[in-house]
Amino acid sequence: MLVWTAAEGANPIVPTQWEFTVLGLGVLALLLFVAAVIGIARSHHLTGPAQALWVLVVLAFPVIGSLLWFLIGRRANTASSRDTGRNPAKSAM
Repeated sequence: MLVWTAAEGANPIVPTQWEFTVLGLGVLALLLFVAAVIGIARSHHLTGPAQALWVLVVLAFPVIGSLLWFLIGRRANTASSRDTGRNPAKSAM
């Protein structure tokens, strides 16, 4: 049986600052993960197997894999479009 006493000084129903912080970090990690998966799916510079590999990396390591996608994977897109002289924004239209 859970008993709350005034000596503990905290209401067990109201989340503490630590719980809000952890919840916020979890939401940010989830948004990063979803944005990475959407970015991988929408990338036209990757072949099917390369997209599958990136998705597996992001699924296996959600936070680190997503950060790697945004730091390494998307840069390959801008580098390949510079090499070919294409504008990725115009080719998507």
